[in-house]
Amino acid sequence: MRNDWLARRLKELGKTGQGLANALGINKSRISEIIGGRRGVKADEIITISNYLEMNEREVISLLSGVTANSHTGSSEAVSTTDSHHGRAHGRYSGAFVPEPKDLPPPSTMPVDVPVYGTVVGGADGDFEMNGDVIDRVRRPAGLTNARNAFALYVVGTSMSPRYDEGDLIFVHPGRPAVTGSDVVIELHAKDEFGRPKALLKTYRGKTPTLLLLSQLNPKADIEIPLTDVKQVIRVLRTNELLGV
Repeated sequence: MRNDWLARRLKELGKTGQGLANALGINKSRISEIIGGRRGVKADEIITISNYLEMNEREVISLLSGVTANSHTGSSEAVSTTDSHHGRAHGRYSGAFVPEPKDLPPPSTMPVDVPVYGTVVGGADGDFEMNGDVIDRVRRPAGLTNARNAFALYVVGTSMSPRYDEGDLIFVHPGRPAVTGSDVVIELHAKDEFGRPKALLKTYRGKTPTLLLLSQLNPKADIEIPLTDVKQVIRVLRTNELLGV
């Protein structure tokens, strides 16, 4: 989904994509990819983007999620509101529905208890090995307050770039079902009793009675894996799920 509203907001404020890129610590080309819908916004980037665009965080999340106001308000006019938390004015864009905030704890109060499992770089197709070792623990996002089985992985390789760059942290939840278009980690059966299970980070396209259908971004390709090779499919959580909106 394109994010043309972001370009309009930058122009309205007299700010630049380069300035936003500098604030995020990323290359300017990544901003173009976000606007064009070719790269997602990571949970830890929301605050920086909101501050730079002088907007409420939940409004930014709503716009990035593509939730519209037409069915809720019938209004297409942009209005100006004041964010009582930040104490400054910000624009509410045409078609943007801002959900009522939930009573979520501040991020700094969340426990650092989500395990990060270690991985070993695999082959040229973007596969990697999940070695089962907990190499770190990271702060639990507000949206995973009650998610006991959630865990995190560091992205290996560039097969899903620019959506995910190598070294990015992703959160996954075995209890959330994969849906068409969602990103998933696919754990494969080990080839023998001494082998470690290989895994892939791809986009879920569906399945047939015998095949799991996937796609990747870099290089762009469709992939088919026999279901007999698949141990489990685990959905990668989206930004709005991590933030609890």
